[in-house]
Amino acid sequence: MKPIETPEPSSPPWQPGTRLVAGVLLVLLTITILYLMRSLLAPLVLAILLAYLLHPLITRLTTQWRLSRGCAVLIAYFILVLLLVGTTTGLGVAISQRVTQLASYLRELSVELPAQIESLAGLQVPIGPWQVDLSQINLEPILSDLASAISPLLSQTGSLLASVAKATASVVTLVFLVMVLGYYLLLDLGKMEDVILELVPLPYRGDFRRLMEETGQVWNAFLRGQAILAIVMAVLVAVVLTGLGVRFPLVLGIIAGLMEFVPWFGPVVATVVTVLVALFQPGNWWGLTPLGFGLLVFIVFLIIQQLENHVLFPHIIGQSLNLHPLVVLLSVLTGGLLAGLLGLLLAAPTVATLRLWIGYFYRKAVGLDTWPGPVIGPSPRPVRSLFFQRLLTRWRTRREKMAQADTEGDG
Repeated sequence: MKPIETPEPSSPPWQPGTRLVAGVLLVLLTITILYLMRSLLAPLVLAILLAYLLHPLITRLTTQWRLSRGCAVLIAYFILVLLLVGTTTGLGVAISQRVTQLASYLRELSVELPAQIESLAGLQVPIGPWQVDLSQINLEPILSDLASAISPLLSQTGSLLASVAKATASVVTLVFLVMVLGYYLLLDLGKMEDVILELVPLPYRGDFRRLMEETGQVWNAFLRGQAILAIVMAVLVAVVLTGLGVRFPLVLGIIAGLMEFVPWFGPVVATVVTVLVALFQPGNWWGLTPLGFGLLVFIVFLIIQQLENHVLFPHIIGQSLNLHPLVVLLSVLTGGLLAGLLGLLLAAPTVATLRLWIGYFYRKAVGLDTWPGPVIGPSPRPVRSLFFQRLLTRWRTRREKMAQADTEGDG
């Protein structure tokens, strides 16, 4: 006699009210966990960024060299450790010493700056055959406000640089924690994508996959391109300042490179700090007055910024985040208030990502088109192609004029 097979009990679906309550509780639980883990959020975010940056190299090693993912991750980490060891030995100690010296110099400058600026009121500036006497102009209110505005900036910048230079132990701990978290993220990055995709209801997996792809485009347009741009700008500024004879060229170049991650504010801060260092340094090998030397450095920085905006940025970044400048400004201010330096650096791509996901939910909620357009702007036309196109256009125009002149001569 055959045993009676009993069907497995099916799980009944939840009612809409139950699903709503469960969803709200899940969101509250997630927020509570994130709040309790807030001290680990910065290392976790840095680990995710590290895994994102190394992921293309790991993929290339696994596909082209036929290596296992674990072996590819070990090779990538070995290269990364060599780079870190190389930058934290002799070069790192030298940079740390220069940062400390620059911090002390800026703090001293913040104390002496009001008297130095007030002395400008009696300065006589020769311009060719003319001589401008500033003592005839009442500049005291303007110079006093300028001194009171710049002094706290220099003092805070010096304190920040000094704290960065002295926080070696905490930085080493942070780097170690980030590398450990990044290692495990890289090992299971492909599996994590599949696991997350399985949590999404089947009809919406296509939307989720597209959202993830466009999120990757946002961070790819910002992170990798901005990192390359920062390195190029740091080297360029350090070399130019060394040629001009400005003090602390290496540290000022690093500051200029790091400030490239902060939209709008970053280049302005780097320019102000560099010009002030040049303006108040004891002397220069050009034989210029302090005001003339500071003006020279300011003009050179303007040329570097124009080179960056018209040549380096279109070639290296390639794509913009398609955000309004006011949105970028507000996001940088908000990011600095909420998350400090990390918030300043990652404010723009974070807002672009939030715009993508919140925009998707809003369009779904009100019944609009799900995909109105690309999340990032189109790639700018390369400057080199524009240059050659202009040369070709001029050459063709000249040929047409010469042919027309020959035809008129024959006639």
